[in-house]
Amino acid sequence: MSSRLTGGLRGFARQGKNGARETIKYYSKSGRDERRFIKASFFIGVSGAVLWYILSVYWHALGFTPMEIGWMFAAGSATSGVTYIFSGYLADKFGRKGLALIGLVGTTIGTVMFVAEKNFLLFAVVNAILSFSGSLSGPSMMALFADKAEPARLKYLFGMQSFTNTIGQTVGTFMGLAAPGALLWAMDLGNVDSFRLVFLGGAVFSAVPILYVLKVSEPERRPEKLMIEFDRRTLRMLGAWCLQNAFIGLGAALVMPWIAIVFTTGMGATYWQLDMMIMLSFLVLAAGFFIVPVFAETRSPVKIITVCQLSSIVFLVLIPYSPGLALAAVFYATRSFFMLVPTPLVNGYVMNIVSERIRASFIGLGQLAWTGAFMCSEAMAGYLWNDDYSNVEPFFYCGACYVVGTLVFYFYFRDIKESHEEIRSAATH
Repeated sequence: MSSRLTGGLRGFARQGKNGARETIKYYSKSGRDERRFIKASFFIGVSGAVLWYILSVYWHALGFTPMEIGWMFAAGSATSGVTYIFSGYLADKFGRKGLALIGLVGTTIGTVMFVAEKNFLLFAVVNAILSFSGSLSGPSMMALFADKAEPARLKYLFGMQSFTNTIGQTVGTFMGLAAPGALLWAMDLGNVDSFRLVFLGGAVFSAVPILYVLKVSEPERRPEKLMIEFDRRTLRMLGAWCLQNAFIGLGAALVMPWIAIVFTTGMGATYWQLDMMIMLSFLVLAAGFFIVPVFAETRSPVKIITVCQLSSIVFLVLIPYSPGLALAAVFYATRSFFMLVPTPLVNGYVMNIVSERIRASFIGLGQLAWTGAFMCSEAMAGYLWNDDYSNVEPFFYCGACYVVGTLVFYFYFRDIKESHEEIRSAATH
């Protein structure tokens, strides 16, 4: 038994080493536009961490109630959901580069606006602007850069993109959570003013990807009807994809936007300890992104995605039962690893099972399903927590939604191959 386990671990380590080697090889041979996407993702990660992990802590420091925080988050999610109805379609029809630039510029403007004085309505509007901008740029950039790599290498492109994005999130989280304390000590600033400087820094980082996208080449797209591409098979795939996304979004909103407050207010972590906990999860995840694409060379990506996501749920529900912060950090990092490390495989797989002409539309509608469910759940999450951040129920509700969403994904997509795999299979028969 022991020798079998040791052999299995050695095999896993060997394949992980091969995965890192293949990813490095891919990057060394990648084109300019692929590298621009990878580099831009680092800066998007920095600003994204400020807007995701830091925002709830900032609002809590300003004195907003859990219900107010929930509704401000929901305002952004509602706007995002509406935007996803048309953003992917417009990108596919008129051009992805232009829409991506509009979204990136809007993100920079919105981030700057968070330095304003405490105002519930204003911050709800600002969060809506940021969500609108992200919903424009997200599907557009994915579809724009997916054209730059060979179908079989897309998982490596998205693996490197996820790797640099996660490193950026690590930097952004450290800057966002450590800087307020450092500024408080070095410049005698108040806690709120320190956070405002963090958001100004986040705005600077969010502007850099604009420069990379400006340099990307895109063939001119002639306006054409796109709905004809959604044949019966594609519509069935879209329905299953949206259902899976809806359940994941429904569960995520109950815990993820609140996790920083759960660790600080619920478990007594300092900002420094919170910083270390989240950074640990990012570093583990970044390593995973670097090696996971190679695992899909010999195994079904659908099976890998399913096993990883189901495994993450165990560690999710263990977080509130942790006897100490150290174990909570391990559970959170492990949960993040298993839930998020298949992301490059998900992105590459979805891009390869639908027509190139409707990639942004397909991704956008899936995000619409996720965001709509997230918004509904987010608005009620504040009432569920009810100012008691030691509550365990949201973790179980979140886990239940994840189970359903993952099983929907597996049972529908398990027999659907990527386009290049279908071609390879047909050639061998």
